[in-house]
Amino acid sequence: MPLRSAFVVSVPASSANLGPGFDCVGIALDLRARAMVEPADRFAIEFGGPERPTHPGFERMLIAAMRSVNMTLPRIRVQLVNAIPLGKGLGSSAAARALGVTIAARAHGMQLDRDAIAHRVCELEGHPDNALPAVYGGIAIAASSRESIKLAAPSDLRAIVVVPDFELATKAARALLPLQYEKADVVFNLQRVALLGAALASGNWNALRDAMRDRFHQPQRAAVVPGLAAALALDAPEIIGIALSGAGPSVLALIRDRVAWRPLAARIEACFAAAGIASRSYRLPFAPRGLVSRRYLTERKAA
Repeated sequence: MPLRSAFVVSVPASSANLGPGFDCVGIALDLRARAMVEPADRFAIEFGGPERPTHPGFERMLIAAMRSVNMTLPRIRVQLVNAIPLGKGLGSSAAARALGVTIAARAHGMQLDRDAIAHRVCELEGHPDNALPAVYGGIAIAASSRESIKLAAPSDLRAIVVVPDFELATKAARALLPLQYEKADVVFNLQRVALLGAALASGNWNALRDAMRDRFHQPQRAAVVPGLAAALALDAPEIIGIALSGAGPSVLALIRDRVAWRPLAARIEACFAAAGIASRSYRLPFAPRGLVSRRYLTERKAA
C-alpha cells in the first residue's frame, strides 16, 4: 500500500558507557536527527543540516534498517536534517537504525509499537546502550532490549560534549580491547558500574565522579584518542563526572544546570589542542523523549 500522507520522525543523540557501563548504560542527549517523509514516485534520500555525511555509512545503516522491516524500499522521499555528529561516539548509528525501522514501518502501513522498535534496533546495533536511549529517551541501564530499566532524564544536569575533529570507527575502537583483564581491574569496574547505576537511580550526583571511572576500555582507547587521558584527568570541582562518549572520540562531562560551562569546555578543548587536534563543544540537556513519530501537519503556504 503506497504512503498516503507525509510524516516526521526524529531521534536524539546518545552517549553510551559513561565510563564503566560498557555496553549497558546510556543516556539520550537533546541533539536530534530529523526525517520528513512524503510520498514519491520512487525511493530517495536527501541530506541537509549541519552534520551531512561525508561517506555513505549513515545512509547504508538507515536503508539496512528499513530492509530489516521490509526488503522492498517504499516509494517515498526522505529529507533528513541531522544535527548529530557522525562517527564521534554520539549514537549516530543507533539514530540511523531507529529512523530506518520507524520510517519503513510507517511507510508500509505496519504497526510496530515502541518496544518492538527498540528490540529491532538493539538487534541491529548488537547492544542496547545507545539503542534504548534513542528510542525511549532518558537513561537506560540494560542487559538487553527486554532486560532493562529506564530512568527519567534528570532536569538538573547538563552535558558538555567536546567533539574532536577526527573520526573513530566503533569497530576499530573495539579491536583495541584485550581478551583478558586483571582481576583487580574487573573488580574496580564492577564496583564503579554498581555505583553508577545507584547514583543515576537515586540522583546522588556527588557519587558520579568516582562512579564514572573506568579501567575496561578508556585506557586502551586513549592510545588512539590524543588528549583523552589529559581530559579524563581534569580536576575541576564543577565537573561531577567525565568519560569517553561511547567508543569516542568525543568526551562527555556532566555538570549541574546553572554551572558556567564554557570555561570547562575550553579546558577539555585545550587537552585536544595540546595534541594538535581541533574540537568543538556543545552544552546539552538530557533528552526526556526518545523517538518521536507524527504526521506532518504543516501546510505549505501558497506562493
